Amino acid sequence: MVRGVALALLAALAASGAAAAEPGSTVVLPGGNGEILALTIPAGWSRSFAGTEGSTTVVEWRKTDPALAADGSITVTRIGGLGGSDPADFIRESADALKQDCNDVIQGQVRTDPAGTVRTALGCTGRRTDGQGEMQLLHIAIGREAIYVARRIWPLAAYDKAHLPLSTEAIAAGGAEINDLRLCSLSGVGTACPAGLAAALKDQITDLSPLVLKSGGQ
Repeated sequence: MVRGVALALLAALAASGAAAAEPGSTVVLPGGNGEILALTIPAGWSRSFAGTEGSTTVVEWRKTDPALAADGSITVTRIGGLGGSDPADFIRESADALKQDCNDVIQGQVRTDPAGTVRTALGCTGRRTDGQGEMQLLHIAIGREAIYVARRIWPLAAYDKAHLPLSTEAIAAGGAEINDLRLCSLSGVGTACPAGLAAALKDQITDLSPLVLKSGGQ
């Protein structure tokens, strides 16, 4: 059910509009009990959507330059109640959800980073509803309170599974755009947040609403 909510929120992104540019910003998703997820957003991206339903929150960013609107999006999702879960389960269920509407699904290798976060890729060769393809890179962090997922998503024309219409360079650049994912704690339980980030967030977190810190508040 929670994954269904996440998919519904992601579907709502298509109707979202661009906000003012926030170059070099850091988006922060509180998870509860002092746990937070922080992702540094590269310059040139603008927050375009934020929505919460139940225990699931999604924040989306798109390129600030309208000429680059077709270059896709970055989304960050928190799903509460899944703390300590196995990321393999989340990846499998995400792939299964894509299969319901895709002609074929690509799933990349699953890699665990030294920091304990998990990366993979999922692709839809073409949706049955509108024929559009998609590729997404996932960067996943498992906390005590929630699971957190950063995605770099590209909308694509329908493609053959053996011929992904994205260059190796584009995929590498997209991975770098969601690289700076940090799961930490402000409460002294778990990995402590960097001093600068903790100071910038002092007295700012009053609930589970996402926050955005400007460059320098990291």
